[in-house]
Amino acid sequence: MTQTTDLLRSTRLDNGLRVVTERNPSQRSASVTWLVPGGSACDPLDRGDGWGTILSEFLLRGAGDFDSRAFSDALDRLGMRRSVTADTYHQHVNATMAGGELIAGLDRLVDLVRRPRFPEAALDAVRSLCLQELAGVEDDPASYAGIRLDEIRFPSPFNRHGLGVKEHLEAATHADLQAHWDEVARPEGSILAVAGDVDHDRVIELLEARCADWHGTGPTPEPTGVAVGGELGIERDTSQVHVGIGLTGPVASDPDQLAFRTAIGVLGGGSSSRLFLDVRERRGLAYSVSARYAEGFALGACTISAGTTPERVAETLERIDAVLAEFDAGPTDEEVTRIAVGLRAGGLMQQEHGPARARQLALDVFRRGQARSTAELLAEFDGIDADDVRRVVSTRMGPSWRAEASRCLLGPANVIAEVGGTGA
Repeated sequence: MTQTTDLLRSTRLDNGLRVVTERNPSQRSASVTWLVPGGSACDPLDRGDGWGTILSEFLLRGAGDFDSRAFSDALDRLGMRRSVTADTYHQHVNATMAGGELIAGLDRLVDLVRRPRFPEAALDAVRSLCLQELAGVEDDPASYAGIRLDEIRFPSPFNRHGLGVKEHLEAATHADLQAHWDEVARPEGSILAVAGDVDHDRVIELLEARCADWHGTGPTPEPTGVAVGGELGIERDTSQVHVGIGLTGPVASDPDQLAFRTAIGVLGGGSSSRLFLDVRERRGLAYSVSARYAEGFALGACTISAGTTPERVAETLERIDAVLAEFDAGPTDEEVTRIAVGLRAGGLMQQEHGPARARQLALDVFRRGQARSTAELLAEFDGIDADDVRRVVSTRMGPSWRAEASRCLLGPANVIAEVGGTGA
């Protein structure tokens, strides 16, 4: 099945693999994002927390007829910039190369996904890299506070940071990883997107030839149980206190998603936002304060972050609560217009960046069911309506929304005891 919209084309192969391409006549390069099931939420909870991270490092260590060195050399000869990273649902196989090398590059990427070598001799080195990354998770207190906030705000299996558990990483065997990849890396659930100098028909011809005998359905994890919620205090001998407040938000397919994103932009998106002007500029309570929204497939989230001093943390929290309560009246027309202009400008710039565009196409297909053309994206931004944003604020961001917030604080023990939260 093929769908066509101007330069944007989409095909679903017989085995379930979805392929979307967008040709940009002004670009000479082609960027690829291939979402393959096998992200951190697909890891076995009881013994494999971190397998996705190991696999993201392991996948580039040789594929098909090439060992690790030969595979790297082959990709270099194509001028390919590449990476593999694990998110919650997928392994992201990313590559950018000259458009003239796209078909040869995709041929190699098919090997990476379908015929990875996983050299057993390299496992200890791969494991060591993953353990080093895990060991450094607390080196950035602000990021660590965000990680711990996610542990209490999201239900399993979405409450994990993905870097794994030390004991699970140490115990992972070559057979474990090979069997896990063979199980999860399936065409149904995989999405391949290409943006830039691309010929859709040639891409489909290659994939049909190389993937005709690839079958099966990859996992799509779903929330299980309920989130812990509440407050968490992390006692650390630091000179600053890091605050994270977690609130719910619409999923990507929700019709209110864009209005909600606009509202969060007014609330905490930049130096003209309400939180920044009140907490930082007028009162000097926090050296950083912001709010951001992340749409997702199964869960959406709003996060308010602040960095302050132990002496000012209580007042900082009071002012954040006050700004949120004052926001019940909704944003002004001018505030909505300012955020809408910024969103449109960001959307335009993203369209000109091949890797970002390929990633957006793939995630659109996963989260929304189909990719949006540049014209459709810009039309959405142009259609942002202040009254609709105020409606969403009124119906989805009121007292009950605030009451369900989770909160994490990282700082000195006396501060944690004073402002609340269970020490950890």
